[in-house]
Amino acid sequence: MLVTRLRRKHRRGMTVVESALVLSVFMLLLFGMFEYCRFLMVLHISNNAARDGARYAVVNLDKPSTFDDTDYTDASGTIYLSIQNYTTARMGGMQKNIEGFQVAAYAVDQSGLALSPPVVRPKAKSTAPAGTYPNPFNASDPYAVPWNTAVFTEKIAVTIDGNYRPLLPTLMLMPTLISVKTTAIMGSEG
Repeated sequence: MLVTRLRRKHRRGMTVVESALVLSVFMLLLFGMFEYCRFLMVLHISNNAARDGARYAVVNLDKPSTFDDTDYTDASGTIYLSIQNYTTARMGGMQKNIEGFQVAAYAVDQSGLALSPPVVRPKAKSTAPAGTYPNPFNASDPYAVPWNTAVFTEKIAVTIDGNYRPLLPTLMLMPTLISVKTTAIMGSEG
């Protein structure tokens, strides 16, 4: 009888150790799945927002060139969200998960699309040195071309840029920041 009680006490300690080992591995896998799914959700919503922003840009080519970052009010008093505000609204609050969240709308350099693989880059003024392309996130770039100068069959792009920060990077052995850059292009309707 005494031997049975001693075995139960030893077994109880062994059960705690086994449970701790199994639970730690299980929790690591569970949190890893949550974090990966969260990243995929942010990436998916960013892709959709960029696509919606590009579509919004091509149907609003009649707006002034400042419409990419400034809301527009027409003569009847109707307020149109800027491309950046519209795209940010399409993020549905997920932009809070992207540090340094930025949106840029720009006319696309057609020669970059002809390369293999295609390169989506902003259109530069004719005065720009060869191989120099403006930064789409810098509105004061001297070589930048207004987004609404794209003529019919040319492309307009909307790019979302920033960094995703995982909740538990050290626990999951993940990088502390993951770059998120998504671009959508649409054919100009102007």
